[in-house]
Amino acid sequence: MSTILTDSVLEKSSDTGVTVDGVKHFDGVRSQSNEVGSATIASGENGLIVGPANVTGTINVDGNLRVLWVN
Repeated sequence: MSTILTDSVLEKSSDTGVTVDGVKHFDGVRSQSNEVGSATIASGENGLIVGPANVTGTINVDGNLRVLWVN
């Protein structure tokens, strides 16, 4: 795994936001697809799913996972 250390990530095109690992960051808002694949929440880690969401794989939880369902 590679590590990038930086103080900021800037948009290349104005008003488009920046997407990191499927999560779009745009003007203080984070958005992502409602499809959740397989994941592992390791011991000492925290996970968050904001729904409605469709889990298409398996989520293994050794740490903490919170699910917030919003209609």
